[in-house]
Parts: sequence; structure tokens; C-alpha cells
Amino acid sequence: MIESLDTLRHYVQSATSRSFVPYSCQPRAVLALLSDGRWTCGVRIENACYPLVIPALSSALVSAASMGRRDVVAVVFSSSMKEEEKTTALHLVDSSFDQLDDDVLGHVGRTYHLQEKLATCKDLKLRLNPTSGIFLARQAARYAHTPESDFPVGAIVVTEDQKYFQGANIEYPDWRQILCAERAAIAAAISAGAKDIRQIYVSCLKSSKASPCGACRQVLYEVAPNSVIWIDRGEEVAESFRPKDLLPDAFHLSES
Repeated sequence: MIESLDTLRHYVQSATSRSFVPYSCQPRAVLALLSDGRWTCGVRIENACYPLVIPALSSALVSAASMGRRDVVAVVFSSSMKEEEKTTALHLVDSSFDQLDDDVLGHVGRTYHLQEKLATCKDLKLRLNPTSGIFLARQAARYAHTPESDFPVGAIVVTEDQKYFQGANIEYPDWRQILCAERAAIAAAISAGAKDIRQIYVSCLKSSKASPCGACRQVLYEVAPNSVIWIDRGEEVAESFRPKDLLPDAFHLSES
């Protein structure tokens, strides 16, 4: 039994309005309930390159995992779950989940107690500079889960109103469900309703020459076109780019 299930449904319904769905116009949200009763929501984030769409379930899972929380014990969808969503949840979260309702996965007979929302957003007391931003990105990389690549990456997204969200690359056996640190941080920010992403700091702990992959570049181009991306260069000065610098002539449906 999930305590206050109607309350959780209200939370996940409210989160749907934060979806980034310029192409389908079909908002979607998922709430991930953690073992201590805390919870977080994730929303659907679309991209003109359709295979790069971040499903609401992935947004919720990576937002929690990037804070060091992979102890998801139940999942609540904003409407009746689709069969592919159920299959993915059973594969990524817990294969022993039961379908408790048409919008809820969990365990029959378990009692879930509701606590406050997991804090995925932090307020900055001082504006970040490249040094302090990269420091936080390196800290975020500690939460990376990289059993396949052993290549931890951390990212920090900073908004105009000086709030920041962290992301880490979270790997799953199904590589199609993997999100890089940049997209994990973006998913956390957009799912929390953040607007006007201004800076993104990225740190690859095992390489001072790495840069965002093509998938992240396309997503950055669409959801944070006015941002500045700072990339950790180890002992050297951090290097900065604009999304259009990283991906000139990017694909966009409105321009096709």
C-alpha cells in the first residue's frame, strides 16, 4: 500500500506541465518513490532528432541517481502506463515490481510512507566562475554509475536565477537507456521547472581532452541554445563553447 497515493498522483500530474514536448505536444511525467519515502519527478524532453528523446521515466531515474539515489521502490505515471514503459521499468528498476494500478508499479504487500520531495535543486550563494563550476562538476562525477565504461562524468547546469542541478552519467545494461552527465543534469533541471539555462560545467575525471558527445550537443542546441558550456581541462584553464560552436548546422525541424 502506498500512503497518500492520491497525493503522489497530484504531484506527478502537476509535473507534466514542465515537459518539453514541442513536437508531439503530449506531456508526460513519472514520479520515482525512494525507499525512505522521498520522491522526485521526471518529464519527457523531446528533440528534433527523435531517437534522442528523453522519456519521463529516464528523467526521473537519472535525476535521483545523479544525487546518489538508485533505491527506487515504486513508480507512478502521469496516466495509464504504456506497455513499453512497464517493460523498461521492470528492466531498469526492479524486475519483481507488481502492477498495483494502471499507473503504478511497486510491490504488493509493502507499505510505502511518503516524505518530502528529494532536493535536486540547490541555490548558489555566489556566482560560479569556471574554477568553482568545474569543482562542482567534479563533485557530481562521484555519483556516476559506470559499470560498462568506467568513465565517470559529472555536469552542473546553472540557471539565470542562480539555481543549479547536477547530473552524472548513469549506465544501464540496455545501452539505449543510458544518459550522459550533460543530459542527466538537463533532465533534472527541466523536470524541476528550471528556465533559462545559462551555464553548463562538465568534468570527465579520466580525460582532460573529452568533450560532449553528438547526442548531448544536439540536446544542448535545442534546450539551452543561449548557454555557455565550460569543459574541464584538468590542470589547464577550462575551455568554453556555445552550443552552436559545438554543433554548427545542427538539425532542427523548424529549419528543415
